[in-house]
Amino acid sequence: MTLAWAVAIFLIVHVVICVLVYILSMAGVLKCSRLSAVIALFVPVWGILCTVILEVKTRRGSEASREVDIEKMLTNDEIHRSILMDEDAGADTVVPLEEALLVNDVSTRRELMMDVMYADPGDYVSQLQSARMNDDTEVVHYAVTALVELQKEYDIEFQRLERILALDPDDGAALSEIISLTERYLESGLVEGNLMDIQLVNYSGYLEKKLEKTESVVLRAKKAAADLKLREFGSAYEGILKMIELWPRDERGYLLFIKYFALVKDRAGIDHVLKMISENNVYLSPSGRGEVSFWAGSPDYSEKAAAV
Repeated sequence: MTLAWAVAIFLIVHVVICVLVYILSMAGVLKCSRLSAVIALFVPVWGILCTVILEVKTRRGSEASREVDIEKMLTNDEIHRSILMDEDAGADTVVPLEEALLVNDVSTRRELMMDVMYADPGDYVSQLQSARMNDDTEVVHYAVTALVELQKEYDIEFQRLERILALDPDDGAALSEIISLTERYLESGLVEGNLMDIQLVNYSGYLEKKLEKTESVVLRAKKAAADLKLREFGSAYEGILKMIELWPRDERGYLLFIKYFALVKDRAGIDHVLKMISENNVYLSPSGRGEVSFWAGSPDYSEKAAAV
């Protein structure tokens, strides 16, 4: 009978303690999880001990967290505010590649070259061109491979669009696409020498076809600029005159005319264009004003012609 009473008293005390733990947990007094009350209920003695241990650790962790996350952050708040974050994390990606190609660090060079090949080689054409001259044969191999792949991608796109235009020369969408593709190709850094001239001839031809359907000052300006690079002065002259005729208040035609007369070494022509700009009251952008001032500032032609 004594043992039965002892067990009954133990169970009553156990239930009271569990209820008390649950109430304190619900009230927010205890910092540990409310599941601790369930554990304490189903695991007599050890459950209560685990709850007490968990409560002690939780309170200690809370105090440490408060010190680190709040008080320490408040102490160093001014220091943290004074730190300027890099606005463009990707801006530093090119510099390590350039530096790695100059230092005698084989593993770094090869690792960076592999990163470039798996990223976007089109953003690193000039660095890849330099890497072809590197003394590390593996780096040279990576660079040449990346450049060949870039060239291959452009060739595939050109072939696709040329096939479309061969079947339908009046396909305006394909014509616009091949013009954009040629512009990117010319600006990529992959094109040099005779290949550059060939692409410029093609580019001028595409623009001429586009102009037959759509008259645009932008297209006229692009074609005239391409013709000047090719030194097709007759075609450039006619195109620039057309621009000035159709858009007499647009600075682009006059600035191209100045460049034309500079290339053919005609100072009188430049002076005539400067006079036209003044008489027609042409609005000039900041860069346009700078160029006009450059040519109008001195009668010495030789120095200015060398800068064109």
